Amino acid sequence: MTTRGVWIKQAPGIYEGKPLSDEFFALLKISNIPEETIVTHRLETWKHREGEDWWGYAKDYAMGKFDHPFLTLIGEKGTGKTHLAIAIGIEWMARGKTVLYYQIESLLDALREGYTLWEKGNPEGYHKIIAFTENASLLILDDLGAEKKTDWAKAKLDQVCDYRYIHRRPLIVTSNVKFDELPERIADRLFEGKVTHIKGESYRRKK
Repeated sequence: MTTRGVWIKQAPGIYEGKPLSDEFFALLKISNIPEETIVTHRLETWKHREGEDWWGYAKDYAMGKFDHPFLTLIGEKGTGKTHLAIAIGIEWMARGKTVLYYQIESLLDALREGYTLWEKGNPEGYHKIIAFTENASLLILDDLGAEKKTDWAKAKLDQVCDYRYIHRRPLIVTSNVKFDELPERIADRLFEGKVTHIKGESYRRKK
């Protein structure tokens, strides 16, 4: 089943009534977000929890309304942090904004591969990844704290987060570890923004 044209019938949400444009799909293609999530990962699927304190902030953030550009979603595995982060990213793309999604370890793998090519005389790939993590309208880093703890990984993640912090560029981070288990400098940056806890039973365990 193609996902094109299903925005109203199968994936209602903040942008219900507006058709999916070619621009949206161009943004989706470079975002690392799978196309099928525009049906499955929507804010609409969270409306049954709109009485919880984090819902209003998440919906406002999806509309680009926030006091601080950093949003951190903390919760146990399977509680929907990734789902919510991607749903917000989809709303940003619907408004013509660039979004980049990376699971943390996948980002580090891509940077390592790019760095290896750089050492062989081709720095273009590495610089493209770094430039997009710095300049995308919204960066989503999924599962912070699950990566292998090395000085190199810590330095690269700090570089990305610090750049967006200094330039006040929106960043969503998801994690299922405690703040004191995260790199101290990154945790300090995140804690200045909005930190919200997603509670509830694991959806995957339910299934």
